[in-house]
Amino acid sequence: MENLTEKLPQAFVNRMKNMLGKDYEKFENSMNDGSVRGVRVNTKKISASDCKKLFETELNEKLESIEYSSDGFILNSDEKFGNESSHLAGLYYFQEPSSMIPVCSSGIENESRPLKVLDLCASPGGKTGQIVCRVSDDSLVVSNEIISSRAGVLFSNVERQGFKNVIVTNEKPENLLIFEGFFDYVFVDAPCSGEGMFRRVPETINEWSEENVKMCADRQKQILEVAEKLVAPHGKLVYSTCTYSLDEDEKIVEWFLNNFNYDIVDVPETVKKSTISSKAKVENADFARKFLPHAGKGEGQFVAVFKNKDDERETKMHTKKHFRAIEGIGRTKRALFESFEDESLTERIDGRIYEVGDTVYMVPKMFDSDLQTALDGLKFNTIGVKVGTFEKGRFEPNHSIFMAYPELFKHKIELLDAEVKKYLHGEELISSESRKGYGVVTKNGFAIGGVKLVGNRLKNLYPKGLRI
Repeated sequence: MENLTEKLPQAFVNRMKNMLGKDYEKFENSMNDGSVRGVRVNTKKISASDCKKLFETELNEKLESIEYSSDGFILNSDEKFGNESSHLAGLYYFQEPSSMIPVCSSGIENESRPLKVLDLCASPGGKTGQIVCRVSDDSLVVSNEIISSRAGVLFSNVERQGFKNVIVTNEKPENLLIFEGFFDYVFVDAPCSGEGMFRRVPETINEWSEENVKMCADRQKQILEVAEKLVAPHGKLVYSTCTYSLDEDEKIVEWFLNNFNYDIVDVPETVKKSTISSKAKVENADFARKFLPHAGKGEGQFVAVFKNKDDERETKMHTKKHFRAIEGIGRTKRALFESFEDESLTERIDGRIYEVGDTVYMVPKMFDSDLQTALDGLKFNTIGVKVGTFEKGRFEPNHSIFMAYPELFKHKIELLDAEVKKYLHGEELISSESRKGYGVVTKNGFAIGGVKLVGNRLKNLYPKGLRI
């Protein structure tokens, strides 16, 4: 195993020695222990206990429980399971254990009301998935990523897990100011110097510098200056990084509390047991927490949860024109859509259907006129579930509808192991039964995609970009 301690920059070593004191040696030794892998269960599809059994019986792997995360486990294996049908069916997501801490610190699972939530720096989507699994189906989750390629990865992970109430946007934080005062929770997993990534991605050691730390801290302040405006009265802002730097962690907490009308709030005892107290020079500094690899199983994480003290906050969602790009489907296209429903589904879709261009979406329950107004002019990958597109006089369902609503389809075809491999490779399958329309293909009862039924042929609809 590579000796990472020999590669650590001296300035980083000096700072960590000063921060950790007598515990520095333990930290240094932990840098050569190898990174820790984790699994988060998609509890919208399968229970944590059933998923654990699945790993034990089908993948021959035992999962270790994480005290602070009821749906998270440590995976003590280097095996790659990304191409397993259970993963492609969206039953679980590979997520580094310490990165689960921010959502587990937020208290969001204790809310009994529909929530409006923003994951501001969301890709690849681990925290978005955690959030969705902790809120009601009639809540709204906006998941944003500034870099378009990473927004594509984010959308793919949202789609694979079959989430129904997520809007994936691809915008700079400042472009989301139309949502001022709108969200009950805003999560900011800020771009940082990545010191907590050293074990998992050793190349980041060579990219580290004191100048980059300062640049990251400045950028984090700029992001938070926008993010705090998006929080509703008495709402929460959850700030996190995967770094140990005081400039990006504790000093950001001090700066934020000194400049904005927020309190820092406590985190669950289960999180405290796996973390150390912040060294911020503010009241209740111990509410902010640091995860270090020598003190627990994981990489590195910092989290602070703030609560907005404002009683009222102006919303700017009324200042733009109505979102005209989304409107009810016209009569001709509606007939094509209803033909698809009648031929392939057990019943008409009981949801709000909107069209953008030639793409049809089933939008979240909270997709009201205010939200349409806010989305006017913003780039997005999805608003809820992509149902499909109109192509050459017909309606073609999208992969998303098979993953999010497999129960709607009349035809569900359970595949054998050999057929799964062929399907994921993009091959056409043959059935003993003659059928027409569209259907879902499953493994162990869980959807992995869709097919077009033409007699006894199952024409493959698995997206080309996902094929293996």
